[in-house]
Amino acid sequence: MNNDNAATLLLLKDSLDEAQISVRAYDTKAQIVGVGYIFALNVIGQIGNLLTHKEETGLATIVVAWTIVILPIMLFGYVLYPARKSVAQVADNAGPKHMLYLHPERYGSASALIEAAKECDPTDEIAFELLKISELRESKRKRFVRGLTAAGIAFLLLFANQIFVSVS
Repeated sequence: MNNDNAATLLLLKDSLDEAQISVRAYDTKAQIVGVGYIFALNVIGQIGNLLTHKEETGLATIVVAWTIVILPIMLFGYVLYPARKSVAQVADNAGPKHMLYLHPERYGSASALIEAAKECDPTDEIAFELLKISELRESKRKRFVRGLTAAGIAFLLLFANQIFVSVS
């Protein structure tokens, strides 16, 4: 392997490491923010209990309230969901063997796996893996932002409701 190939391989490995760290970070962020959101709802609920008056609550009110409260929790959970198989297929123009994310059904035995590993090009394998992980990272980032947006909207609606109840 010449110096250019070695430098390319090293750059791809570093990029892959960074992408994998980012993917794990979105999982951690979603877990922390999801739990924080649930605790914040508890505080808001206690404040709301102090402000509310006894009145009839209809089915529509209950459904809307539950949707506002539960939707952000579900969206933060959805950040944790996307697995590699849910990421769109990356074109296999170079024909990588997928050694970094192994599909066990492709190889019937250990010897077949070893043979495939001998035949693969490490640069192609790492580049393919980097593309897959980068797509997964983007999916998690978009889902995390949706969860934050939904939580912000829920807080605004709960705040508006408490202001309305306290004024009326």
